[in-house]
Amino acid sequence: MKIAQVAPLYEAVPPRAYGGTERVVSALCDQLCKAGHDVTLFASGGSVTAAHLAAIVPAPLREHMNRAELIETAPHLHLQMLSEVYRRAGEFDLIHAHTDLLTLPFVQLTTTPTVITMHGRLDIDSVSRILPLYPEVPLVSISDDQRRALDQFPLRWIGTAYNGLNLDRYLQEPLQKGGYLAFVGRLTPEKRPDLAVEIARRAGMTLRVAAKIDPIDFAYWDSVIKPLFEANHVEFVGEITEVDKPAFFGGATATLFPVDWPEPFGLVIIESLAAGTPVIALRRGSIPELLTDGRNGFICDDVDQMVDAVSRVNQIDLGECRSSARRFSDRAMAERYLEIYEDVLAIERRPAPAGAESIAHHPR
Repeated sequence: MKIAQVAPLYEAVPPRAYGGTERVVSALCDQLCKAGHDVTLFASGGSVTAAHLAAIVPAPLREHMNRAELIETAPHLHLQMLSEVYRRAGEFDLIHAHTDLLTLPFVQLTTTPTVITMHGRLDIDSVSRILPLYPEVPLVSISDDQRRALDQFPLRWIGTAYNGLNLDRYLQEPLQKGGYLAFVGRLTPEKRPDLAVEIARRAGMTLRVAAKIDPIDFAYWDSVIKPLFEANHVEFVGEITEVDKPAFFGGATATLFPVDWPEPFGLVIIESLAAGTPVIALRRGSIPELLTDGRNGFICDDVDQMVDAVSRVNQIDLGECRSSARRFSDRAMAERYLEIYEDVLAIERRPAPAGAESIAHHPR
């Protein structure tokens, strides 16, 4: 199968440090190539992939753009990339886009089917206004919970494909705990690093934070989080690489995931579990699909329950954590996407009823 994969341009594929969607796209491309498919990756320069790389910009946008440029110029560059993808659409059996809403207007410019994976939150006004304009476009969610905010709209959900990563390094990490709580991700209000500080303080444990600060969150860092970290002796190690992550997760007694938004999928959770470290999370979004309460961590309804869970974390079997992460491997993800691709191609190849036009093959 000839497949075009279309990645966001903000980070390299894979990213040099933080970058969720780009890491997933990287793992998917490599596994599809390993399975013998002909894959072309449209992404930023600096990407490293087993696929054929079509570099749209010389370097990841976040490496050289300021906040204003990311807001004003970056969308245009993504539109420019999508224009190139669909100009070349005849070269592919299927286009798989990870560029969310920006992709939609291009889909019906070609008879080549498109699948769009929605990686972000869907409970926002712009999504509910725009997606229903394209009811025929095949969509994939990264958790079942993610799409519940749009249940009232007649959208074409092809299925759910859980994110996957190459977890080999995590699965090989020794099960040795260093007596600290871990927080990994972005320092942004919806991730609630402030709650992680409170939980660690009340539990009487050291909190180590490995996190990225996006330009849009600099003010939040300076005014809220940096003073909070300093006052509570939090060990802030900054953004860490893929090489360092397994040991960071593996050395933690537990990973805190106190997100306070409808999390579509938390890569941090599967990384922690693969390293043999339980996760203590708030019951938000996809969390109940990724964790089994009392088996590989604890799903809590408030901060008090999270503090209590820290005291009970030694009840969790670390081997159970590790084995539960295997269903989120890069291979499992690629196999699921291949099922989705085949389903979409089978529908597109099906002859239309006599006298009827196929919506999928005609522009509006």
